[in-house]
Amino acid sequence: MFDANYFRTQIQRDVDAAGGSPIVEVHLNGGHAHRVRGVVEVADGRVTFEAYQMKGDLAHQRPRFGQTSSAPYETFRVVVSCESIASIVFDPSPMQPKSRPGFA
Repeated sequence: MFDANYFRTQIQRDVDAAGGSPIVEVHLNGGHAHRVRGVVEVADGRVTFEAYQMKGDLAHQRPRFGQTSSAPYETFRVVVSCESIASIVFDPSPMQPKSRPGFA
């Protein structure tokens, strides 16, 4: 189980260990996942994240932890109970090119 101390001290170390700008996803026990831009606030038993939208025309994008957002509607805030977090995934894969070969 994750606790508030993890988000106060360890998450930034894990981000740095994954190359400094990984894709970070928080997976919840209920099956939902949030792609995290940053940690906004930490309190005992809960954490507030700024998360990226992962639906519609934004679903193909792979925004990274700490990356600046060009439009305010691309992010939202979510408050999560620490005990509801099943896992945190750090994906250090390289940035995708802006254009992709293939058909549209």
